[in-house]
Amino acid sequence: MLHLVRIPLRANRLVALAKDRRIRLRDLDEGYLAHCLLTETWQENAPAPFVLRGAGRVISVWGYSSAAAPELIAHARDFGDPSVLQVFDRVDAIASKEMPVFPDGRRLGFSVRACPVARLARGTNGYQAGSEVDVFLREAFAKGFGETVDREEAYRSWFGARFRNAEQTGASLQSVRITGMARIRLVRRSHGSERVAKVLQRPEVHLEGDLVIRDGNTFLNFLARGVGRHRAFGFGALMIIPPGVSHITT
Repeated sequence: MLHLVRIPLRANRLVALAKDRRIRLRDLDEGYLAHCLLTETWQENAPAPFVLRGAGRVISVWGYSSAAAPELIAHARDFGDPSVLQVFDRVDAIASKEMPVFPDGRRLGFSVRACPVARLARGTNGYQAGSEVDVFLREAFAKGFGETVDREEAYRSWFGARFRNAEQTGASLQSVRITGMARIRLVRRSHGSERVAKVLQRPEVHLEGDLVIRDGNTFLNFLARGVGRHRAFGFGALMIIPPGVSHITT
């Protein structure tokens, strides 16, 4: 079973967690911090992919987990680190719903915060082979000097490619539009005894649109995997909304 989970967090306590992790405030990445507290609290049942929503005193994690709210609450109370649990607004306010198996042919709307990046097959323009770059840059490098690339079209094309094989996604893409774009700073930490924080610049793109279900069970598996890179850090969670409705993720 797949559950959509909502977990309220206290924004100021998330900042305190960053200080505890020795992350400088100027390098603050809420997605990375949310990932830390979710995985420390629930390990394999931590909601992922997820997206952060809201502003002000309380922000919320919306994500997918194989565990329902009662199981998450019980595990947090039994085994949670008190220094991490204080980031939650209230543990008993965690809520969830079981995701339905949508019938074939059902039309659904979606919203998603994505990180459209790709690995370079070979070195170019100062980047080494295997470097992770904005897909817009990859397209620009492929076009060559003097040719222009439409950034929004590059992102829509990248997203559409995620639905190219309906046997893997359980759905076909009907329409997609971009509702927001930005360049953001992401924090990633190395593994090992000396954990060094590294700040990355990556694209953040909000997309909305409609899709049609081709296989309901396969589609649930697709929701559980998410779309694109950095899915464990606040990207790639496909939120289901009514078709034809605009719902900008904040």
